[in-house]
Amino acid sequence: MTTEPLKKPPIPLAARIFLIILSYLFIVGVFQYVGMLVANVPNLSALKSMTIQQQLIIMLFSFAAMILLVFFFRKYVDNRSVVSLGFSFKNRFEDVIWGFVVAVAVIGTGSLILYLGGYIHFEAVHLNGSTLFLSFILFILIAFNEEILVRGYILNNLMDSMNKYLALVISSVIFAAFHLLNFHLSLLGILNIFLAGMLLGSSYLFTRNLWFPVSLHLFWNFFQGPVLGYSVSGRNETSLLTLKTNGAQTISGGAFGFEGSLVCSVLLILSVALLLLYMNRKFRPSELNYGGENLSS
Repeated sequence: MTTEPLKKPPIPLAARIFLIILSYLFIVGVFQYVGMLVANVPNLSALKSMTIQQQLIIMLFSFAAMILLVFFFRKYVDNRSVVSLGFSFKNRFEDVIWGFVVAVAVIGTGSLILYLGGYIHFEAVHLNGSTLFLSFILFILIAFNEEILVRGYILNNLMDSMNKYLALVISSVIFAAFHLLNFHLSLLGILNIFLAGMLLGSSYLFTRNLWFPVSLHLFWNFFQGPVLGYSVSGRNETSLLTLKTNGAQTISGGAFGFEGSLVCSVLLILSVALLLLYMNRKFRPSELNYGGENLSS
């Protein structure tokens, strides 16, 4: 049984990637501004001191804009099904579990190293169930927002036109570029966000499925900030534990958080290498699952 060949997108790859990034910056910016008005955030300088409720409102507007944009591009520009972005959940619950395991393993190992080395310490415990729950919802939206755009759309399209490992590097550079305006960003911080992009995209090269990167992204951010008390990419979050850093910022991460730490760099490099090795051994070309859409002709 043969399948009908997919229609070739009418717009070249580079133009599609450029257009969706440009559109994303503009449309999401407009939606975020509306969200700021609804959340009663008066100006950009107030973004640093937003409550969790205000962050959640603005993120909801951002998420809605991203969904509309990506779905429009996928259907009307790419001439492809939306499910081929990687939404199929059949037999993918294990991916969610592994995303959780990898996030906890890397953050936990790094924190243990920093704690034993005297670079971090914990001062207090503050349990606020409602804030913890709202933070979890916020990071679910952030994870879906970034993974659908960067892995689901950008990496997916790049893989159709070039070597998948080159596509992974380019998508990770774009992922890092989206974080250039983060508070307290350092050179080590931007390197680690690039490496995090490599880790998040590694399984997608073989499965074209979003559930592992979404889960990893969610629990990576959630355990960093709301649980352990690190800044998340430079932003302070209300947290279960109160964490303080000591010593060299290149080791502790300083104001940027765990992602600004050299320890994070080493663990991310090891994690990317191990995950790619595992995926290469697990999958063969005939076994690849492309997110629910048959790409063979």
